[in-house]
Amino acid sequence: MTLLCTLLCAGTLWYLSRDDGKPRLFDPDALKLYDGKKNAPLYLAILGSVFDVTKGRKKYDGEKGYGFFIGKDATRAFITGDFKNDLNDQIKDFTPEQYRSLVEWRNFYHKEYTFKGFVVGAFYNQDGKPNRILRRAEEQALKAKSEEEAMAEIEKQWPACNVRWSEADGGTVWCDDGAYPRKLFGQLPGGKPTTRCACFKELGWSDLRQVYPGCAPDATTCKVQQEAKA
Repeated sequence: MTLLCTLLCAGTLWYLSRDDGKPRLFDPDALKLYDGKKNAPLYLAILGSVFDVTKGRKKYDGEKGYGFFIGKDATRAFITGDFKNDLNDQIKDFTPEQYRSLVEWRNFYHKEYTFKGFVVGAFYNQDGKPNRILRRAEEQALKAKSEEEAMAEIEKQWPACNVRWSEADGGTVWCDDGAYPRKLFGQLPGGKPTTRCACFKELGWSDLRQVYPGCAPDATTCKVQQEAKA
């Protein structure tokens, strides 16, 4: 009775039951109740999606392992790894690659744990609809994925060079099987330029497939100073 009063009298957005097929909605205070104490389940949220991770109690209970994620949406810390200052849902400054990592984390929880609903706040509104930041995160995640797929296709056609770099010797790139290293210029979806070292079996070169400065066109190993560090 006390717990029921706590939930209902506080005006939380947690629904005791739903029969309309819609996910449950939690506000941050309601989510805090699922902390594993007094036999309560263990819930966490990422990108506003709430998951029951009770079956992973050894990893998530109390001060053990990932206990700092319990009872809150700590989306930011999944990327930054700062489990002291970044246990929050602020991700507006993230890159497409970081958004993609978050979506992959969310996919992991959907696969491994039980989805319970949404947190009303940064990512979902009072009606359980996605907010702008969540839509942006998912759009940017798709963009990062398409760029990675484009890079994979380029590398399949023209394999990447072997790369070695040290403070003392600078950078070295080389190709196996008699191929020739070239500085390859390309473009990812959306017009983003990209540059990398690729191995070509043909000896030729062009403005988009350049011989490294100071390296003979038929060399299979080239010194490139600090360019290879990246």
